[in-house]
Amino acid sequence: MKRRGLPLFALLAFTVIGGGAHAQSTTFNVSGTISPSTCQWSVASDADRTVALDPIQASALPASGATGFKAFSLTLDQCDPGLSTATFSFSGTPDSRDPLRYKNSGTASGVAVELQSTDGLTIGANGANSTRTTAISAGTTSLPLRAAYWRVSGASVSAGTVKSVATVSISYN
Repeated sequence: MKRRGLPLFALLAFTVIGGGAHAQSTTFNVSGTISPSTCQWSVASDADRTVALDPIQASALPASGATGFKAFSLTLDQCDPGLSTATFSFSGTPDSRDPLRYKNSGTASGVAVELQSTDGLTIGANGANSTRTTAISAGTTSLPLRAAYWRVSGASVSAGTVKSVATVSISYN
């Protein structure tokens, strides 16, 4: 004789346990903002980001080359923790006769603007040799630079104003 009581008991226990549990589901939203790691920056000590070259006489410009260098720095501070380097990438409108130099949009003729890092290497307006990387330490870094008047090759110089714009983009690592 076979006993069938045990399987029926197991089925009833399963039904009672399973029948007493209730399930619910819900959804919820999660939102946030991830800010890029950055620094605060300044150009020299001038709030309007202008590097003012000292006035010179037209006759002071050499036949080829720069004169009247003015030193300044691009300074980054209050850098987010974890940033270790800053890469400065320069661009601008090249002079049509001398594309390494930045075009003068002022009233003087025969002159462009020379931009260099303090190692004496030209930072080309046309993108040549136009990046510099500095280490960030204790939340700060500085890139020393210098700018000067540049006599455009083969051009005669006339008196007037010299104005040029260099654009710098900064990326962080």
